[in-house]
Amino acid sequence: MHEITDGQIAYFQTFGFLVLRQVFDQEEMAAFSTRFDEMLAEDRGGIPFPGESRQSLYRFAELDPMFTDMVADDRIYNTVEALLGEGFIWLCSEGNKYVGDTDWHPDGSRLACRPMKVSLYLDPLTAETGCLRVIPGSHRLPFHEELKPCAKFGLADAEIPCLPVETQPGDVIFADMNTWHASVGGAVGRRHIAVNFAQEPKTDDDVEMMVQNYEGVLRHGGELQYSPLQRVFSDEFLQSDDPRIRRLVARWIEMDLK
Repeated sequence: MHEITDGQIAYFQTFGFLVLRQVFDQEEMAAFSTRFDEMLAEDRGGIPFPGESRQSLYRFAELDPMFTDMVADDRIYNTVEALLGEGFIWLCSEGNKYVGDTDWHPDGSRLACRPMKVSLYLDPLTAETGCLRVIPGSHRLPFHEELKPCAKFGLADAEIPCLPVETQPGDVIFADMNTWHASVGGAVGRRHIAVNFAQEPKTDDDVEMMVQNYEGVLRHGGELQYSPLQRVFSDEFLQSDDPRIRRLVARWIEMDLK
């Protein structure tokens, strides 16, 4: 059933992230890796990755059945449901190739909505080679707000007190998007798959977060994607035969956002 424990749920709620080791096996990760490279090369029109700036391909999981199936897989779906609760929704997905360091930041400050990023890194990453670094508990107030002046600390990114989350292909990181994180010392071309979710929207603020996220994906797609991004979701994803995918996107269809 791929269920997580009450202790793991408490860990996530306390520290803002949870790492599950070897969720996917080597054969699965090899298939993910091959298809990832193909999809990002297609986005570049077949040209080699220049390595001068980050490349992100949005609608990543929505565009390919392999990754759509990954979203609906018990190992992802059941874990997200345990951490976010029933009624959680789809936000977006992305495939990234990184260049250089990533400064300290949360993926927004949406403390009432608790969106989640589920990350798979396709390359082995250590503290010396650009693994994700997190500041545990930084998804909570008042700590979250107290970290906003961190750029003025006068410290190098590597000197900020944090936990390096070293990973091997097959490991999966579930993180509250409000958790402060960074990456230091990584090689050009580090590969990352992210599939993103949010708690069930119940208030006007929750719905506004959905709209802002939708607009943000369109904006970031225009900045970081080689091919034009005309819409956030594919028809294949919105009209999926999988009941889990249909449930995840039902609110977007209701809001007439594609």
